[in-house]
Amino acid sequence: MGILDRFRAGAKDNLLFRVLFDRIGSGQIVWTGEDKEKFVSELHDKNADLFSVIDYVVNGFNKVDLVVKNKAGDVVETGDLYNLIKEPNPSMSTDEFMSFYLKYKLVTGDSFIYTPKLTGDRFIEMWVLPAQYTKIVSGGYLMPVAGYTIENGTMKKPFTPEDVLHIKETNLETENGEQLYGMSRLTPGKYPVDINQSAQEASAHRFQNRGADSIITAKGRDNARISKQNLSDFKRQVRNQMSGTKNEGGLVATMMDIELHKLGVSAVDLGIFEGQRMTLHQICNLYHVPPILMDPTTGNTYNNIREAHKAYYKDAVLPEIQIFVTAFNRFIGDAFKGEYIDFDTSGIEALQTDYESMMKWLKDAPLTENEKREMLGREPIVDPEMDKVWIAVNKIPIDELTNPGVPEDKL
Repeated sequence: MGILDRFRAGAKDNLLFRVLFDRIGSGQIVWTGEDKEKFVSELHDKNADLFSVIDYVVNGFNKVDLVVKNKAGDVVETGDLYNLIKEPNPSMSTDEFMSFYLKYKLVTGDSFIYTPKLTGDRFIEMWVLPAQYTKIVSGGYLMPVAGYTIENGTMKKPFTPEDVLHIKETNLETENGEQLYGMSRLTPGKYPVDINQSAQEASAHRFQNRGADSIITAKGRDNARISKQNLSDFKRQVRNQMSGTKNEGGLVATMMDIELHKLGVSAVDLGIFEGQRMTLHQICNLYHVPPILMDPTTGNTYNNIREAHKAYYKDAVLPEIQIFVTAFNRFIGDAFKGEYIDFDTSGIEALQTDYESMMKWLKDAPLTENEKREMLGREPIVDPEMDKVWIAVNKIPIDELTNPGVPEDKL
């Protein structure tokens, strides 16, 4: 039974729903305490580090192939479900559609997929609704989710629950039905993102408004007799001898007795760069991306990068793929004659077996040759000799390690 069948089965008097949703009336919009519009327009759209980390997860997500399988588990490349996955709607490719789906989920905590039905339970199009404007309409405790509506300005559009697949992050807040929405990772990540944004803005302001960062003044009695012409000549001398890359590290010579007064504090001394770097790492942690992949200043080697890529796929990408596949298959039930979607990681280099290390281990492993071939993904060879365990000629059983000149009980 899929989710569509459960909607038709009718509501039941769930005691837990009575406790959680008793104060929510039928037809009432369920509100969330999160400002999901701000998460999109103020954080994702304006913070370069946050955008980069989320985009990195989405790019990895789209490198994993979605496949369609039949009841027997065989991959099929024809039919309605296959066509739906390859072209979710007339305006989007699979990658575009999945990018919208995952970005909304990672930014707002929710992703709503609209699946208009043509006949029965089957649908041939999928559209991602704007999560920041999509609201849940309650049917009271008998049906906490009675539908959805998009509210953008004065426009309101209702959607039935049968037509919307809602995939969300876990939300532990239960006040007034808030757990019906997903909790954005940007809620616990508010302070790191805010600090990171402040560091970026401070750095940009210093760059945009930079001018003289020091003042040179005549010292002692020179201060009293310096003329405008002398000052102009000296400024020209400093500019000619210090400006430009060709003068980097050079010296300025003058007959005047001068002193230097610094204006303000450098970005390094203020800790702006270190603050941005530290919060970038925290943003990476929010999305399970190893910071070494996003921060070029982190000490890295080939092996570190290789292991980080494996961790990135296993911790950040594949869990999101599994969440989507499980929710989608649960939603469609048997609508496509038992066909369902799965994913294939064979094209992801970082997830492939390290065959060089495996070959070294298999060389002396106590396995038959066909067992070794099976571990390498090869077909067995029909030959009795290939089903024997072969041992190197320089090896003998441990029970044959006896010295004929010494009694066995004296060894």
